[in-house]
Amino acid sequence: MIRGAWGRDPLLPRAFSLLSAGPGDSAEILAKAVGRGTALLERALPGAELDVLGPLGNSFPDPHPDTVDLLVAGGVGLPPLYMQAAHAAARGQVDRLEMIYGGRRAVDLVLLREMEAMRLPLFLATESGETGDRGVVTKTLEARLDAHRGKPVRILSCGPNGMLWAVARLARDRTVPCFISLEEQMACGIGVCLGCAVPARSRPFRYVCSNGPVFDAADVLDAGAPAPEPPACPS
Repeated sequence: MIRGAWGRDPLLPRAFSLLSAGPGDSAEILAKAVGRGTALLERALPGAELDVLGPLGNSFPDPHPDTVDLLVAGGVGLPPLYMQAAHAAARGQVDRLEMIYGGRRAVDLVLLREMEAMRLPLFLATESGETGDRGVVTKTLEARLDAHRGKPVRILSCGPNGMLWAVARLARDRTVPCFISLEEQMACGIGVCLGCAVPARSRPFRYVCSNGPVFDAADVLDAGAPAPEPPACPS
């Protein structure tokens, strides 16, 4: 949770996934200006003071030597998957990963050279067709699932919630384990304000900040869907 010294407006901090964590207290985030808070962070000068609370939440499961992990990133959902790949590369396990990365345009796809330097296999998609496959990232994911048919795979995904639910439904239809990092508005980051509740099957609600942000997709996918209406009694 990050907040600059900008007074009362905007009041709440912004939640970010870490892009990297270096020696000592150093860390990096990836930010895109989409509102007032992120725009102020973007304009912050070197040496500016920030209030930082963290690290918070959980993380994706570690790579498994017998499983291929398909990392599905949408736009600025890249950071935790980039960090996952960096950790795997440091342990000599990057060959167990594939990065499936999508955005609206080529300019939305960042850190490509850095991922290539890790020798991380990249499968790109842009809705404009400028780079990689033309279309949404789930189309590219389907092609990679077809390529690994019959082999043990998992899906790890982060990005806009609409994309995450589409990825989770595809994983459910293919009977593939899937872990998604959800994005919700939150005020505290530690489970006090209860503003980031999502319906779940394991309990009535889970909280993105303290129980997540990474969830087994099977626990939260369509968990809040209304029960079907009972059939009408014949008259």
